[in-house]
Amino acid sequence: MTQRHPITPVRHPRVIQDFYRPEEVEALFGVVRRHAPWQTILSHHFTSTDEYLAVSGATGTDSGSVKLSDFIAPTFRGYLAEEGVVLYPELHDIYLSKRLLDPIRAMHGATYGLASHMLFNIGVPSHSFDAGHFDSGTWLGCSIVNTPVWLLSVMAKSGLFDKWVIKTGQMITYFYDSDIDGGFTYWPDGPDRSPQRFAAPFHNTCVLSDNSLMYHRRESSGPAHLRDHPRIRLESRLHHEEGDWVIRNGEEEIGRFGDKDMRSLFHYTALVFDDLPDVRRYLDHTDDLSHDKVFGILMQDLKHKGASFREPEDPMTDTDFIAVLDKTYAMAPDTYPTEAPLVRRSAA
Repeated sequence: MTQRHPITPVRHPRVIQDFYRPEEVEALFGVVRRHAPWQTILSHHFTSTDEYLAVSGATGTDSGSVKLSDFIAPTFRGYLAEEGVVLYPELHDIYLSKRLLDPIRAMHGATYGLASHMLFNIGVPSHSFDAGHFDSGTWLGCSIVNTPVWLLSVMAKSGLFDKWVIKTGQMITYFYDSDIDGGFTYWPDGPDRSPQRFAAPFHNTCVLSDNSLMYHRRESSGPAHLRDHPRIRLESRLHHEEGDWVIRNGEEEIGRFGDKDMRSLFHYTALVFDDLPDVRRYLDHTDDLSHDKVFGILMQDLKHKGASFREPEDPMTDTDFIAVLDKTYAMAPDTYPTEAPLVRRSAA
């Protein structure tokens, strides 16, 4: 299949209703409740506005006109398993289930596969300032384990590293017991085409998708009068106290919500391989990318494109250089569903 746009999934998403068994649902939410507090999603992955815009920037947005804090929402994240290691033993059989792995293998027509990571997102009623993003891809030698999210995004958008890419897929299961917005927008034909959406409510609703090659986003959720959170910070934490979900800045409580207010998802990613030579190439590290090689390829391409830049001493942290990469490989959706328009902080 020839893909028309570099960020276009191998298949359109597919919905599987009532995915987790009741005892699995209890085990998953039990971990989220017992092991709080949890960090904001942005604090996991970004230290600057340029890094964020490399992943999720609306058309026409530049780092000089916005701050990282403009994109903070009260949505929180925790990792349940990483690189085959289950971080909470009670989730072992869920993470290693063929019910999660096999649909992703089938989506790609792959023979082999392995569980990569599993995480959850949980949020209170809020605006979504996400203009659309795609999930971190995986390349030989470069993955979310050793490479920042912003660089993985640039690698995907550049199209320069396709021969090192590892196929991935996601099983993402949503819980949101409300029909007040809270849907899922996705661009299955590329970000320059019209979006589609799955509308809430979600009751244990799983979406099989190719999210590392598909722009998508969380939509705003909850009653409109509860969506503003002027005191939310990168360092805010979500606690679970006496049956309530409580957001705190240090010791200061800035919000308290019940289970009925929450929008949650459990996100599983698998790596898949066509055949044994593909498996061996991954396991034996015979063709791995290094960060030096990645930046060398990118800088060579920047010069070829005539981009103006100063070669950085540390390209991983040089914000001016990151801004050049953002601009050179910029792409983002520019149309949104009428039912779920793009929200900017100034309009919140």
